[in-house]
Amino acid sequence: MDRLLGVLRAIILPLGWICALLAVTVPVWFLVAALGTKWEFWTVAFGLDWMTHSAGYKLLLACLVAGLLGAVLMLVYRILGREAVGVVTSPVLALVVAATGLSWDWHVDRARATTPLLLDITTDPDDPPHFTPSFQARRSRADATLDYAAKRAPDGRPLAEVQAAAYPGLVTARVPLAPDTVFRRALDYAHEERWRVGTASESAAMFEAGAESVWFGLRDDIVVRVREDGEGGSLVDIRSLARNPGIHDLGRNARRVRDFLGAMSPA
Repeated sequence: MDRLLGVLRAIILPLGWICALLAVTVPVWFLVAALGTKWEFWTVAFGLDWMTHSAGYKLLLACLVAGLLGAVLMLVYRILGREAVGVVTSPVLALVVAATGLSWDWHVDRARATTPLLLDITTDPDDPPHFTPSFQARRSRADATLDYAAKRAPDGRPLAEVQAAAYPGLVTARVPLAPDTVFRRALDYAHEERWRVGTASESAAMFEAGAESVWFGLRDDIVVRVREDGEGGSLVDIRSLARNPGIHDLGRNARRVRDFLGAMSPA
């Protein structure tokens, strides 16, 4: 029995340090992956795909295994030796980190599976608001194309067809206010949401803006257009699209358009 307890103690003590090390370094790993991508120390593919999804998933599994093994061995030692050995908080913290990370990974996978891959959302698919030539010139070749009509869903259907089925409420907003009033209201909303407003023309009643996610700095391009409806009111359209063509936005652009339409609608 003494020999068995000695072996358990020899495993538990260093395993406790491993659990503590993983509990501290794994969250830091994900933080560095996200902020390093946001600040462009490396590419999105490296920070999001490799550091987060590939290596990060393996680190979370290591946390889970180390935490479970540490907790079980401490319990066995407590039962056999009638005394505690090691610091129980180490495996507990490792398990908390693993459970949190794996739960979030499951949540993202579920959202990816249940949300249509629509990276370009507009309230007017027949005549989407257009970006200015100067805005287009500032974008890189790696960015998603702005040619809405040429885009297709993964199953080959036009984006307008997929959007109409998934988000039937995302259509041109009719606002019973003059275009200049609605334009200022839309611009105020953009500033409140911390969009980076670029070109803004009150005479043309349109503006362009950008938005960036807190984590990883994933960028979206936005354009808003206001027109007269012929009855003293306004027609308001918005287009919001992800710059990174290969990364699922998990419905981010659709939510932005929905929230914008809600803010423009009469109270």
